[in-house]
Amino acid sequence: MKKFWDIFRMVAKYKVNLYANIFFNLLNAVLSLFTFLSVVPFLRILFTEESVAKANVASDQMTTEYWYSRLANGLDSFVVEHGKEEALLYMCVAIVLLALLKNLVNYLALYSLATIRTGVARDLRKNLYDRAVDLPIGFYSDERKGDVISRMTNDLMEVEFSVIGTLEILFKSPIMVVISLATLFIISWKLTLFALIFLPVSGFLISRIAKSLKNAAKRGKTRLGDLISVIEETLGGLKVIKAFNGEKQFKSRFDEVNQSYFELMRKLYKREYLSSPMSEFISLSVIAILLYVGGKLVLSDSDGMSGDLFIGYLVVFSQIIPPAKAFSDAIFKINKGGASIERINEILHADVSIADKEDARDLEDFTSDIEFKNVRFSYKEEEVIKGIDLTIKKGQTVALVGPSGGGKSTLANLLGRFYDVASGEIKIDGTPITDLKLTDVRAKMGVVTQDSILFNDSVTSNIALGFESPDIAKVKEAARVANAEEFIKDLPGTYDFAVGDGGGKLSGGQKQRLSIARAVYKNPPILILDEATSALDTKSEKLVQEAIFKLMKNRTSLVIAHRLSTIQNADVIAVVKDGAIAEQGTHAELMELNGVYRSLVEMQQFG
Repeated sequence: MKKFWDIFRMVAKYKVNLYANIFFNLLNAVLSLFTFLSVVPFLRILFTEESVAKANVASDQMTTEYWYSRLANGLDSFVVEHGKEEALLYMCVAIVLLALLKNLVNYLALYSLATIRTGVARDLRKNLYDRAVDLPIGFYSDERKGDVISRMTNDLMEVEFSVIGTLEILFKSPIMVVISLATLFIISWKLTLFALIFLPVSGFLISRIAKSLKNAAKRGKTRLGDLISVIEETLGGLKVIKAFNGEKQFKSRFDEVNQSYFELMRKLYKREYLSSPMSEFISLSVIAILLYVGGKLVLSDSDGMSGDLFIGYLVVFSQIIPPAKAFSDAIFKINKGGASIERINEILHADVSIADKEDARDLEDFTSDIEFKNVRFSYKEEEVIKGIDLTIKKGQTVALVGPSGGGKSTLANLLGRFYDVASGEIKIDGTPITDLKLTDVRAKMGVVTQDSILFNDSVTSNIALGFESPDIAKVKEAARVANAEEFIKDLPGTYDFAVGDGGGKLSGGQKQRLSIARAVYKNPPILILDEATSALDTKSEKLVQEAIFKLMKNRTSLVIAHRLSTIQNADVIAVVKDGAIAEQGTHAELMELNGVYRSLVEMQQFG
């Protein structure tokens, strides 16, 4: 149950609705009891002779017999005075009114529960989304996106059902059971004690199924995450799959995961569905035994219980079955939801390793330099950056070149603190970036990657990303500098045009120019350009490259480039190979070295 404390804390936020739910459930239980017990006067009206003499009223006013006798005599007197038909009419009207009031109260109880249910789901969904955004990029290298999406949707829905089950256990079913049991003890404590002997047996049998249910549910949720991952991967790479005739291979892969999920869920539901018939069979068996034992007590008149009162006893006892059954169903919901809570908690309690220190300092301005000092970094067990030292002075353009997989993009990611170094330091103006506020560090940087990432929003919102109130004049100027104004004017709605999911309504070159316009709009002192012109055609590349050169003036720029012709004017060119800097200098100096850089230049010229 420890796993549910987080959920309980969320429920506690809705105290007014919670108290209302408890009050209406209590009132509903009392009204239900009166509704069930109405069978006693109903039977007495039908089967008691009008001429029957009034029973002697017991002298001890503390006994059940005394109060039952008083009520019975009063009803008999009414029947004698008004007749059975009129008494029956009044009884039926009373039952209708009780039913109306009872169901109204039950509706109010459920209505108060609806706010708690949807509110907790909303809060949990927000917490999950906030945590998913706050988690470092490295977290998603290990956790597949499809599995994370499954946890934020299917697992969260399962937890929502568990919340209802938990509240039912705590505030609805027990109230009904306790009030009914108290009534049964008042009617016949001997018979009720006898009936209670069977409860531990039924509880043990039901709990045996519930324990196995949780493990099966957890395996099923994990497999569902695998299924969603396959679907997401397929839809994302459908063009490549078709191009390489890989449909059969992916269908086979999906069928395998789908079949595995089917088998797990079949086992899960087999156990879940067993709980209901088992609890009902146990309950009816207990009632049958009570019919025999209680019937003997009535026939022998040893417990002072009349036949009509015994029928009322059985009716009340039978009404313990629905809340007891709901109680057992709620236990199953909670055990099933427990697996989902564990999976959700893995995200909610995941370590946000890249965060501000308690005494993190402000970075008000960038004045001096950026320094990589003996920086090392590993992806899992593989070391990809091996002791790099590099200084970028303010206003300089430093280009990183070299073979693919050498570590160029990783260095750019480390500078933006998308990852933290394994050892060594990255300093801005002499202060390690881990000692500075993360938002301040990133506020000083503009990033344009080779993958032009846009969001399903307007052109304006994509350019002014991170700014709550975009300056339209600045947006248009940024678009002009990035050579994007030309195609934006032809879009329906121009700057209000929704670019679609991932910018799918635009061409690759158009998306890249909007990404560049985003960096222009931010106007940061530090630029990180990772193959910023890779998706542009020759004409656009020339125009955008000129714009980028203008943008880089009087700024500090870290440029990653495969097209070496675009970085020949850089102040420093660092050749990164196998996680280390193999050469460093200006274009002319590196050409004279006749080393790796010269080989790369000659290969591109030859190509």
